Amino acid sequence: MQGLPTIFRIFGLSCCLITPMSTAQEETSDSRWEDTILRFEQIDRESPPPENPILFVGSSSIVFWRTLDADMAPLPVINRGFGGSQMFELNQFRDRIVVPYNPQAIFVYEGDNDVASGKQPHEILPEYRDFIEHVSSKLPDTAIYLIAVKPSVSRAHLWDTMHQVNLGLIELATAYRNVEYVDIATPMLLEDGSPNPDIFVSDMLHMNARGYEIWTSVIRPIVIQRYANLDRSC
Repeated sequence: MQGLPTIFRIFGLSCCLITPMSTAQEETSDSRWEDTILRFEQIDRESPPPENPILFVGSSSIVFWRTLDADMAPLPVINRGFGGSQMFELNQFRDRIVVPYNPQAIFVYEGDNDVASGKQPHEILPEYRDFIEHVSSKLPDTAIYLIAVKPSVSRAHLWDTMHQVNLGLIELATAYRNVEYVDIATPMLLEDGSPNPDIFVSDMLHMNARGYEIWTSVIRPIVIQRYANLDRSC
């Protein structure tokens, strides 16, 4: 399988139609994650977040990034991952855990659980598009980085579908201003195209320190090169 580019930057525009969330999705999201979102809001009340941070949102690969602060130092980052989430659930709570922070940049990792739940790319990608258009309307100067769906040993049988989602993320990146695709997937593969088992914990789904070292090697240069010298007080 041919590798994807590490960063696919674009400056286009899009007028694609949005597929709204169903009522069933909204109800599932509310009942499943409301307590988690309330905890985030409580944390913010007790300890006000930094101004104009670099925001990381998404599922368990974000949640378990325990070294995120150190990996992106000295820039201020906020981790608002909620493990097991899907893209439609991030959309459900974007006005509570994304927009209020007025971040300089948003790194989004979803799609993994979406595919595992049985969804196809044509069902998943409109949710990304919805996120991009909504956030861009609220935060027009904020960059959005779409992190590739990662390959893992336990979900290797789903990789073809995940790869199609990644191709769709690249297409979204070509269609919108201030949106980029970040390929953490290719360096997680062995030469034969299979997921590297040495970068996962025992469940062969979640990453160990070596896995996060790969992610850091791809994402940190973007963060440092583009945001380290900006005046965050503006």
